[in-house]
Amino acid sequence: MLKLSLTPGEYLTIGEDIVVQVYRSEGGRTYLAIDAPREIPIVRGAVRERQGGQRPKKLAQVPPRGGSEDLISDFKRS
Repeated sequence: MLKLSLTPGEYLTIGEDIVVQVYRSEGGRTYLAIDAPREIPIVRGAVRERQGGQRPKKLAQVPPRGGSEDLISDFKRS
């Protein structure tokens, strides 16, 4: 699993057709802009699970709030 640290304005690409950009981060929330072909479904995890979908097995562990040191050491281990 690739783990990245992005600041507002930075982006990543997935293949040739998908762009994910961090456009704002404030108050512990990060806002993403995603551009992808219409035939690729983009569904929030909570909605997927509410509709009966399975939670992906390979999700990254999220550090506790204020635990940036844990996140940094996690990057070093990967």
